[in-house]
Parts: sequence; structure tokens; C-alpha cells
Amino acid sequence: MLIIEKPVLNTRDGKTTVSVQFEMDKQKKELWYSFPNEYENFIVTEQSDAFVVGLLFLGLKTGNDIKINTPISSKLFYSLNHYIIDALCLVNDQYKKIKILPSSLSQTDFNFGNTASTGLSCGIDSLATYFDHNDEVDPYKINYFTFFNVGSHGDHGGENARSIFHERFSNVAAFAKKVNKEVITVDSNLSEILQMKFQETYNLRTISCALLFQKLFKNYYYSSGTRFDHFGFNNAEIADLDMLIIPNLSTESTSFFVSALKYSRIDRTELISQFSETYDHLDVCTHPIRNEREKINCSECYKCQRTMLTLDLLGKLDLYSSVFDVQKFRRNKKKYIGWLLSKKKKLTLDRELINYIKETSERDFQVEFFKLKYILYRKKLNIIRFISK
Repeated sequence: MLIIEKPVLNTRDGKTTVSVQFEMDKQKKELWYSFPNEYENFIVTEQSDAFVVGLLFLGLKTGNDIKINTPISSKLFYSLNHYIIDALCLVNDQYKKIKILPSSLSQTDFNFGNTASTGLSCGIDSLATYFDHNDEVDPYKINYFTFFNVGSHGDHGGENARSIFHERFSNVAAFAKKVNKEVITVDSNLSEILQMKFQETYNLRTISCALLFQKLFKNYYYSSGTRFDHFGFNNAEIADLDMLIIPNLSTESTSFFVSALKYSRIDRTELISQFSETYDHLDVCTHPIRNEREKINCSECYKCQRTMLTLDLLGKLDLYSSVFDVQKFRRNKKKYIGWLLSKKKKLTLDRELINYIKETSERDFQVEFFKLKYILYRKKLNIIRFISK
């Protein structure tokens, strides 16, 4: 049994922390979230929704039912029991089906802020979410950005991940200032507690933070990497399940939406490239160490190269020369295309980009060149594999 106690608020040195004590296998631990003092009045401590969602993967992994000694949202409780737990167990057969046991259920609507928010990393998806909502009005207009430390800066947390969190925030804050929006930061020890791969658990981690602010956020947009037709039960690409998982984490106070579902990654890249505010702030890099390079992005990792190739095919790459090493990319462009085409296990976004390459190269009468690069690259890989045996 995993037992969660009542949330507690503490304020100190300009920061507010909301935490719970929880017990599992006769061991007591604390889960906490920390944020700036000015948002203290928007935090829900009357219910433990955020903590149940945050610790759900721990319960699924260990097979412990979750008992909560406080109320939780009636709507959330229903969704967890009828949709979320079963869906996650179908995705990962290592998870155990568990029960959620709250002290009581609440149908209270705590929201009075009547605003909308979305997470901002300055990646393609989060920027597309923001610009796709430019013409909305309250409570669907985005008035706040959020920036969370719950795994995207390091699977298992710790001080190194926290350092990367603070380093990346400087770019997020600079973009937010340009578009005149506030950014709410949340630090947490959730990653240290879960000790799980972020890529397999990130949707619940993110929403657990957003659920803290139910009094402020009437609507919250989750920037998934998927499009409508990418839906699927696939543990290697948990994002393919977002359109089922995310809306079913809504409560009486806050509704969650998976945003930009009508756009492919190519479409999203084209959308954000229309806005000059993105030119100096686009951040897609998977390489966390930045003090050794001049640009925000390393221009070498798979996400950097995928994004640069997309921008190049769109004729927009030079607009982002302040954040990418464009010349380095162009020197290695053919090699990257060959690698992409020769991958045995192609992700959804790989297949999408390959199709776009083929469409573009047919128009440019270069399709035979790409086929040749593919053949040569596969032969090179086969030779390397043979020599290494």
C-alpha cells in the first residue's frame, strides 16, 4: 500500500513549497513541489490530485494500491479507474493494475483565475501551441507559461538536472519577455522518487505540476509531439497515447487539452517560422552542456539535425542562424539524410520527415540522389558491422 497524507504549504526565502508525506513498504518519504511565493494563493491543498497523479507511476511499477488520506477530484477519480490505469497497463505489461482509495470525493470547482496556460520549453511543439492560440479569448487565451523540473532535464533528477533546469530557463524567460507573458517555474523531487525513464512517464509528471494551480488555470494545453492520426498503444512512443491520457486527467476546476493535434511536425515548424520571436530562442537540443558552445543548440544531436533539415526543406533555416550552426549542418546534411533513410527502427517523426524529403526531392528532381545516398550509407554500415565482428 502507498499511503499519501494531507498536502502542506511552507513559505521561506521567496519560495513556497507544497509537500506530502507518503509511506510505502514501511518507508516514509516526502514529495515536494516548489514555486515562487506570488502564486501561493492559487495552489489547491484541499485535494491531493497533483500528488496522486505524480505518484501513480510509482504505484503501477510496484503494484501498490494508493490510499489518500484527503479528498481527490471526483472527475479525476472516475477517469483514473475507468481509463488511465487500464490504458497505461496495456502500454506497459510490467505495470500492475492498482486501486485508488481516497478518503472522499470532491466535486468542488476551485477555479477563480479563469486563465489558460501551457508549458514552454521553446521547442517546436510548445512554440506551436502558443502561436496556434494567438486569436483566442479568455479563458482559452494563453496568459501564462509554465516551466517544470520533473524529468526533462534529467531522468532521475538531482543537482545536475536542477542546474540544467535553471540554465534552460534563461532562454524561456527571454522569449516570454518578448511576448509579454509570465512564466511560472516549478521545481520538484518527483524524478528522484520515481527513478524511471522520463520518456515513458513524462505526461503524468507534467500534469502533476499543472494540477497544483487549479485555482489559476481553467484550461491547460499540453504540447504533445503527436498528430491525430498518430494515436497508438506503444511504450516506445508514449506520446502516441497523449490524446487519451491528458484530457482524462481533467478535474472540476481545470480542463486539460492536447494541443496542435491537427499539425504534423513539419506543419508546426512552418507555423513557428512565421514569427520572428522564435528566431533567437528555438531550443530543440538533447545535449544539455551549453557552456562549451556558442549556440543554444549543439547542431549535431538527432533532434537538432531533424529540425534543421526540416527548416532547410522549408527554406527557413537561415532565419535560425543565431541558434544553430547552419554551416556545420550543411557540411553534414547528406550524411544525416543517409543515416535517417537507413535507420532500421524509424519513429513516427522519422517517417514523417522521410516522406517530406521524398515529396521535396521529387519536385527538385533529386529523388535518385537520395536513393543513391541511402544505398551507399547502408553498404558502409554493413562493412563496419562486418569488420567489428
